[in-house]
This record gives sequence, C-alpha cells and structure tokens, in this order.
Amino acid sequence: MSDLHYRTFVIANPSAGAGTVKEEWPLIERLLRANLPEFDYAFTEGPAHATLMAREALRAGWEMIVSIGGDGTLNEVVNGFFETPDPDDTYHLGELGFLHPKGLEPVPINPDAVLGMIPLGTGGDFRRTIGLMGDLAETIDHLQGRATREIDLGQVGFFDHSGRLTSRYFINIAAAGISGAVDHHVNKTWKGLGGTASFVWGTTRAFATWKNIPVEVLLDETTELRGPMQNLVVANGEYFGAGMWIAPGAQIDDGHFQVVVMHDLSRKESLRIFPKIYSGKHLSSRDITRHRAKTIAARKIEEDTQFLLDVDGEAPGDLPATWHIHPGALRIKL
Repeated sequence: MSDLHYRTFVIANPSAGAGTVKEEWPLIERLLRANLPEFDYAFTEGPAHATLMAREALRAGWEMIVSIGGDGTLNEVVNGFFETPDPDDTYHLGELGFLHPKGLEPVPINPDAVLGMIPLGTGGDFRRTIGLMGDLAETIDHLQGRATREIDLGQVGFFDHSGRLTSRYFINIAAAGISGAVDHHVNKTWKGLGGTASFVWGTTRAFATWKNIPVEVLLDETTELRGPMQNLVVANGEYFGAGMWIAPGAQIDDGHFQVVVMHDLSRKESLRIFPKIYSGKHLSSRDITRHRAKTIAARKIEEDTQFLLDVDGEAPGDLPATWHIHPGALRIKL
C-alpha cells in the first residue's frame, strides 16, 4: 500500500472556519481512514504550533503533511517543511534603508516531502488558485495516490512588531499596506459570518481610517516605483481576501511573482474599484499597475508611518521588507 499512497500526517486547526474543523472532525476522520491506509493526526494548540508539528512529523519519516484549516494554518505548515532561516544570515539592510536578500536557499527537512491540504478556513484563497473547490469528500479523495506538482516558494523578510528582523515562507500572497490593516481587523473578530462577510467588514473598518503612505519599491534592483501607495501585492497565487481576484494570471510555478501596485487611490476611487477586484476588473484603473519580478524590496519614505504586512492572512510586521522567490522548492499533492 505504501507504493500507492503517501504515509500521511494530518495537522488540523480545530478553531479554523469559526470552529468548522472541530464540528466536522468525526466526518473528516472517517473520510481520511477510508482514503488513506496509513495516517495519523494532531490538533494545533496555538500560533506557530502547526510549524513545529510539521517539522517533527517530517523528521519522524512521514511523507505527506496535510493541513486542515485556513490559509494561515497552511502557511504555518509550509514553514514547517524547512529549517528556520537565520534572518541575519539571510538579509542585510542597505544604506538607503532597503532590506536585501543574500541569496541563501531554503533548507528542506525532507526534499521529497509533499504538502496536502483540506481547506476549511475563513478565506480559502489558495484553493481557488489550484482549483481545489470540491466538497469535503472530493477534497479528501484527491489525497490518494502519488501525483504531485512542484510549485514556487515565496519568502519575505521584514521587521516584526517588536522591531526584530525575521523571515517567513509563503505560497500564496504576501502584501503590504491596507491588506495588513484589513488582516488586523479581521483577525480580531468572530469569523462565523463566513469569509467574504468577514473580509468585507474588515476592509470597511480599515478604509475608515486609512491614509495612503509614501513608499519606495525596487523591482529586481532595476525598476523603481515611488510615491503614495494604498497596497503592494506580491502574488504567487491569484486570490486573497476571501475570493478577491487580485492577480489574474499569476502562476505558482513560473519562477516569478506578479506584483500589483495600488497607487494613490482616492477614497471615492477605492470604493468604485473595490467590487471589481472580485472579477479581476480592477486592473483597468490607471492608478493600479502590474509588474513581474523575482525580488521586490520596499521601504517607507516617512519613518513615523505604518504599512503593515499581510502574509497569507496574518499581519506579522511592517516595512522595510523584501520578497524573493525560490522556483520549484515545494511539492504539493494533486
């Protein structure tokens, strides 16, 4: 049987989807046992626990790690596929205030390990990019067999809220600006109304006090963008914010990010454009530009401002930050 299926360890966030994972667990476990001959599981108990469990499971010899929860849980599991990078060895802060990567590659716990997912969170954005939109039974059924796909791994270096240099891996989208402010509001509220309603509410709260911030951006150390910005979106996947099609055509395996810059949008223009993001029509605005890059560095021009990061639905820090890509560094289950 081991030749037909991966030995699988499941990491489940019982709080994901406003408690959906906990409520549905008896059914989830039955479906897992019906589809996977060899698996074990554990529940997360707090922030970053999924990362620790993923590392332990991979070191113990499990071949596939399955994340059950939202995009935040998935991000934690992805980080557990690799050794923790030392930020001081990974980045240097330049004289102009930009954070630059030193070119170190991720160190995988097991280079042959496979990532699986059962998306049951508030946003569910990465599942849209890979087309994993079936019901629970269909989603678990896809974990059978050994078919996989290599995808790109994003990495972002930044300063956390304590001012410490740190780093995170991501496979979907890592942005900065109003996205981080939205995350801040969404993650402080009850998400029982569902993903779209939660993010619409969070966006409304963020817009109520938002002011565009002067930012300077370098794309692949050659192209410079400078001026007031509302959002800087570095996209490996296509969707964020519970279904916003922010980066149409972004590819998770082409070795590049799609970079969507929302420049000095007025409040009136923002309200007009916001509904269009769900259909990808926001890109027709002259105040929104799209670029392609492997490395992006950004810094605030005015230090006493705030331009929060958004890393797969979490707001872990602020600029300066740098995003860089590792082509084909992760295998996911098809």
